[in-house]
Amino acid sequence: MNSARRMFAPAATALMFAGLLGCTTSVDDMVMNPTTKDEIVNKLMAESVAKQDIMNRLTTDPASKKELAETLLGDTSIKAMALDKLMADQSQRDELVKRVIGDIAIRGQVIATLTAAEETRKELQESLKKPAPKPAPKK
Repeated sequence: MNSARRMFAPAATALMFAGLLGCTTSVDDMVMNPTTKDEIVNKLMAESVAKQDIMNRLTTDPASKKELAETLLGDTSIKAMALDKLMADQSQRDELVKRVIGDIAIRGQVIATLTAAEETRKELQESLKKPAPKPAPKK
C-alpha cells in the first residue's frame, strides 16, 4: 500500500501540472474571448489603483486622449457638462466666445437668439446705444 502511494503521489502531481499547463490561455486569447474580456475589464475597473492607472494611460497619450474625448462627447450629458466646465473657466471663456463669433453660422444663431427674446433684445438695444469700447492695446 505504501509503495502504491509513493508511486501515485508523483504521478498525480505530474498529471495535475500537465493539466494546468495545458489549460493556460494567453492574455491575447483571454482578451479576444468576450466573456473573459468582460471579466478582466470588470475586475480592473473595480480596483481603484488599476482604474487610476488606466485613466492615466488614456489621458497621457495624445491619440488615446483624443479618442476618449470623441467617445465621451458622443454622450449629450457629457457634452453639457463639458460646456459648463468651459464656461465656468474664466481663462477659456474668451477663447470660446472668439470661436463662436468666428463661425458665421453660429454667429447668426447667437444674433437670432439675442433678438428673439424680449429681455435680451432690450439688453442688446441698450448696449448698442453705448459707444463701442476701444480695443485693449496689444503688448
